[in-house]
Amino acid sequence: MVEQSSLSEIMHDHRNDLSDANSVDSAFSIDSGVVTTQEINELDFSSTTTEKLFHELQRVKEDLKFKDHEIRRANELRENTDREIEDLTSSLFESAHAMVDQAKQAQVNTEQKLKVSNQTIEALVLENVQLKKSVSELKQILNSCRTSLNMSDDQHNVDDMLLREFTCWDEKPSIERDASLFIYRVYNEDILPCLSFPNIELSSKVLEAIESNNITMEVCHSFGNMKMCSLMGELCQCDYRIRLNENSSWYLISRLARNRIASVCDFFTFIRHVQSGLVKSSTVIRFNKILELRKQMAFARLGL
Repeated sequence: MVEQSSLSEIMHDHRNDLSDANSVDSAFSIDSGVVTTQEINELDFSSTTTEKLFHELQRVKEDLKFKDHEIRRANELRENTDREIEDLTSSLFESAHAMVDQAKQAQVNTEQKLKVSNQTIEALVLENVQLKKSVSELKQILNSCRTSLNMSDDQHNVDDMLLREFTCWDEKPSIERDASLFIYRVYNEDILPCLSFPNIELSSKVLEAIESNNITMEVCHSFGNMKMCSLMGELCQCDYRIRLNENSSWYLISRLARNRIASVCDFFTFIRHVQSGLVKSSTVIRFNKILELRKQMAFARLGL
């Protein structure tokens, strides 16, 4: 637009000069009354120059118009590109936020499923332990019943003297050692030999703790480490420990010592139940159970 104004001013000034020159020439011609050929050529040249300038002006205008059009197109293209970039950026941010939210939700769901799975596993493990315990108890009851039935069928092989001693004790049950011949015999033939360990002092304390029902025995894994058994006095794998009362220290013991103590505890537990009236079976069945418990003490003493 500035170039157009400059060209217009130049043409305007040139036209004014031509007009002034024409005016002078006219005045001169009027004065002289003669128009020369040179003057005519100058007029033609001026007209041609003016026409060229006019065409040049038109061309410049067209060029400027075209350039303005190109500039507008370039601006529109830039605006469209900026708009597309903004839309794309916004879309990418939205997609990124959506992906983050999905990942967080997936993590929450996974953690929830893991928690539920762990709870289910724990419940199944506990149920499995309970089932194994129930199966073990049922097997013991079944074996006891089988033993009782077998011994009932073979009553003619039972020592009548032992049965009479038990029957007398069964009329007035007591766990005192000198209360009856039956208990006295079991002490001498089974309990004392089963609890006869090299550590005599601790063996006596163990028997007293069993009689007073204060002994505690539990598992304590040694993980293969050899330790000294408190009762046997030997270096061996001690996976159990006992406590004689609540204020007593713990004593490490081997599996063999544990089995011997456990068999004696089982005997005392049963006769306490008989003494308390918790065993409602017949005298013969109770006697057969006593024989089974005595056999377990004998086996434990032999390490079987």
